Amino acid sequence: MTTPNTDTKRARVLGGLLSAAIVSGAIALGLLVLYHVDSYPRTDDSEILANFIGMAPQVEGPILRLNVRDNQFVKQGDLLYEIDDRPYRYAVENAVSEQAALEGQIADERRRIAALVSAVSVSQANIQGTEADVTRSAASVDQARADVTNAEQGVSRANAEWTYSNNNLHRIEPLLVKQFVTVDQVDRARTSEIAQAQSLKQAESQLRLSQAGLQSTLAQQERTGAMLLQSKAQHEQAQNAVPRSNR
Repeated sequence: MTTPNTDTKRARVLGGLLSAAIVSGAIALGLLVLYHVDSYPRTDDSEILANFIGMAPQVEGPILRLNVRDNQFVKQGDLLYEIDDRPYRYAVENAVSEQAALEGQIADERRRIAALVSAVSVSQANIQGTEADVTRSAASVDQARADVTNAEQGVSRANAEWTYSNNNLHRIEPLLVKQFVTVDQVDRARTSEIAQAQSLKQAESQLRLSQAGLQSTLAQQERTGAMLLQSKAQHEQAQNAVPRSNR
């Protein structure tokens, strides 16, 4: 038979156990909810924080292949990703092509400058040759003038001798009738007059040839003078065509 004190004690023990069970259940439920919320968060306004390291390559371009995964441990020297190098290969090939074209232009320019320098030398040689021609033309003109002078003197001598022979013939021909001279003397005088007349014609012909030669040499001298001016102009033009750094 139980007593009232015993029943009271039993009730108190059961109440304590129940309270402890409720508190323990609440704590366990709270821990479970905290774990679930931490492991599987759900919200419309949230932020995620993570540790990351920024990497900047030396060149830019689209990534062809990524060789690492998220949160993968890597060490120095590992290949992380590959960048498309086709634009850079194209740029290199284009640069090589432009360099080859530029080298070709430089070679062409060098050949052009060499040709211009050679043209200067040729024009200088032409000037020297033309100056020599001018000198020879001047000498030829002097000689032609001397020939004309000699021919004029020859005409003067031939004309004087013919005049003497002609006068002598006309002087003695009337004397033949009076027999102051012989026929032979008249024939010799006539022959001398004819010979001197022929000599005069030859002297006059030589004078005309000398005068024509003088005109020809004067024309040649004028042509060589014009050629000298042209050669000097070509030489100046060739010099101006050569770059100053190559003169």
